[in-house]
Amino acid sequence: MLEMLGKLSLRNAKRQAKDYIIYFITIVISVALIFSFNSIAFSKDIQELSEMMKYFNTSIVVVSVIVVLVIAWLVNYTMKFMLEKRSKEFGTYQILGIEKKDISNIFILENVFIGITALLVGIAVGTLLYQLLTSVIMNIFNQPYKIQIDFNLNAVGLTVVYFGAIFLVALINNRRKIRKTKIHDLLYAEKQNENQLVKKSKGNVIIFCISIILFIIALALTKHTFRDGNTISGNLVLIAIITLIIGIYLFYISISSFIIKRYLENKNRKYQKNNMFIFRNLTSKINTMSVTMGTLAVIFTIVIIGCDVAMLMNGMLNNEIDMGYTYEIMISSLDGDFSRYKEYIEKNAKVKEMYEYRTYYVPETGIIAGLTGSAFEGGKWYSEDDVMKLSDYNKLREILGYENVTLQDDEIIVQCISTVQKNFEKYIEENNTLTINNKQFKIKEVRGEDFAQSSGFNSYIYMIAVTDEVLEQLNCTEVGEEEAYDFPYKLVVQTEEPTNEEFYEDLRALIPTEEIPKVEEIDGEEYEYSYERNLANVKTRGKRMSESKSFYTIISFLAFYIALVFSITSATILAIQQLSDSEKYKYRYQLLKKLGVEDSKLNKMIFKQLFIYFALPMLIPVIISIPATLFIGNIFLVGITIEEILLNIAVVLGLIFIVYGIYFIATVVQFERNINEEMRG
Repeated sequence: MLEMLGKLSLRNAKRQAKDYIIYFITIVISVALIFSFNSIAFSKDIQELSEMMKYFNTSIVVVSVIVVLVIAWLVNYTMKFMLEKRSKEFGTYQILGIEKKDISNIFILENVFIGITALLVGIAVGTLLYQLLTSVIMNIFNQPYKIQIDFNLNAVGLTVVYFGAIFLVALINNRRKIRKTKIHDLLYAEKQNENQLVKKSKGNVIIFCISIILFIIALALTKHTFRDGNTISGNLVLIAIITLIIGIYLFYISISSFIIKRYLENKNRKYQKNNMFIFRNLTSKINTMSVTMGTLAVIFTIVIIGCDVAMLMNGMLNNEIDMGYTYEIMISSLDGDFSRYKEYIEKNAKVKEMYEYRTYYVPETGIIAGLTGSAFEGGKWYSEDDVMKLSDYNKLREILGYENVTLQDDEIIVQCISTVQKNFEKYIEENNTLTINNKQFKIKEVRGEDFAQSSGFNSYIYMIAVTDEVLEQLNCTEVGEEEAYDFPYKLVVQTEEPTNEEFYEDLRALIPTEEIPKVEEIDGEEYEYSYERNLANVKTRGKRMSESKSFYTIISFLAFYIALVFSITSATILAIQQLSDSEKYKYRYQLLKKLGVEDSKLNKMIFKQLFIYFALPMLIPVIISIPATLFIGNIFLVGITIEEILLNIAVVLGLIFIVYGIYFIATVVQFERNINEEMRG
């Protein structure tokens, strides 16, 4: 008996392979992704790239839990769908006298064959993907790497455990369902769908309007939460997310009735071409799949906004390095004694350029008003403005490869980070003079080249350059220890080769410290204490680049991991639904063909129907994600521009559309083939 069940299960698995090839491919890709990322997590070579990369292991494990839950939902959903599709067959087996436990064993064995095959193929593909991803990571860190076939037993074991648990739970769930289902329910299970939650058309229209209101509320909360200068409220973010999710589900519960009321009730539209046929097919399907549509839309919304935010974080960090770490080594000191640092640098690095200078402080000039309309508007971190000698300014520009600038004694230059250059330029169109210590100056121009400013080294955000002669006449102030945001004496060094984390730590260890006594009054009583203060500050581009590359790798790879799994899972659900329904649509398309509709027009109708069906779950995510990302992007405007935010949105949507489009095209081709085969048969 067992041998017969095995042969029957194997035969059925082969027979069902054509219908579920997309599901099989999705499981293979999922296994490959999980295995490859688990392999990365256990890779010592990657963990040793930088201190921060040691957190990559933990991050992958945490994200893998989320991914496994999503894939578990996919497997359980698909098995349930397969069971419903073949329920008539299983009902017939039961009528013929085969016991329920044997029927469930047939179903289990079929899925075990599919699961084991997908697991083995997925691990093989994952091995190649792991080598590719490792090569990419090594390239990011400029490390040599040779591709080699290598199996990490820990990664294999963890992947097997993940998928063993997923399939075990799904199989137990479906086994229980088969044993509890009556013959009548098995014979007619294929005709059952999700229950329509709201049956009255009027009620659906009201729900549709409520969903739109909830979308507006969610976006308004997002805009308020991430507004310039606002402290981000976790409670408001949570409320916005919950409101958005509820709105999405209500939208897809009610959308079919809205389409009928607003589109098909118009007789001119209703009877135009093939509209009635297509939209009746769609609305009947959407009516019974509203919860699934809503779930897919929630997934896509999370994926799009999550990837957008990840790219914004990476973009801001990369720009911050370019703007703030233009020199390989930057040291600021309180006393101007750089001898200990120079000695170490000259022994441990090949120096190209080395230059000492200092910056000066003058009472706030009012130029901060030029930040109006920027991400820094309203911010006031200090009561002085930084001023630099023109000779020092030009020497620093020369080291960076910029051209020298000239000034008259009554002229100044505003040097700022690039993200606020347009704001200052707009400001000086009407305010092109500046007063420093009762002396009036004309603002000659605003320069926005990268000048070690976003790091706070050459001031923060902006500084002023004046001629050497004028600077000697200004009454520059000394910044007190409580007010200092950086030290006035500076040393910048450009080296032949990038520095590393060890170089930074050794250089930082040379910084002297002093104990600063403090007296503070609390509840009418004075408390004395002291704190240790560094007398210098060290920044190196190599250290910051290492942190940035680690952060970029962790965020980008995890975002790619989640986005790809979520996207292919959602696309698989839609594809399986439509391909399985192709047999149901066979009769309708046969009628159209008998009525004289040409094959080319039938294919166009299929394409249109599937296009709308695939587009609907993406409709709200795309519409919502664009303004939501722009609002969230306000907190990143300190390091990126609005144009870069829009470009990131376009890139993320483009990548998701490519993955989604591949599944859509595959579904169209297979759907047309199924319909045509059925009609020819």
